Amino acid sequence: MIQHTRKLIHIVPTLALMLSGADAIAREPVGTITYGPLQSIPALSGSMLMVLGLLFAVLAFRALRAHSASKPLASIVAVGILVLGAASGNQLIQNAWAGPTGPTGFTNPSGGVITVLTPDVEHKLDNTSGQPQRVISVTPGGSFVIVTPTTGQPQCTPGLTVQNSSFCYINFTSALG
Repeated sequence: MIQHTRKLIHIVPTLALMLSGADAIAREPVGTITYGPLQSIPALSGSMLMVLGLLFAVLAFRALRAHSASKPLASIVAVGILVLGAASGNQLIQNAWAGPTGPTGFTNPSGGVITVLTPDVEHKLDNTSGQPQRVISVTPGGSFVIVTPTTGQPQCTPGLTVQNSSFCYINFTSALG
């Protein structure tokens, strides 16, 4: 145990020095825009979910009926589930969409990150990927902030869908003045 601790004493300062030098090598980005294609989440269809739910209800009913003390409870639960399911007018199963998210624009069909290196310039980001892209996040770097609103519209904001051959605008400026 002591030898292991002594090894860590030498490794930790070395790692700290390596990490502190990494910032000096790369230029600080003004900001980044993460984007990705619109895509549905793989899921079972509504009817298959209902079949799966019915299967689990039958299994739960049988498990409750196996114990003699639980027989009335099993019947009450089964009737309650059937009444709630039949009386519900809401759509319980809905579609779900997920979007994974420099200044050349949205070029990768599978999504990516656009790194902006020039401050105080309004960048027009064209979608040339061949499919609609969703802006997942817009993150200013270090001492920069997003200029709102941009002169050009629409502004690249999280959640914005940029259709193919369309565009959005972004501008970062220094927060220090």
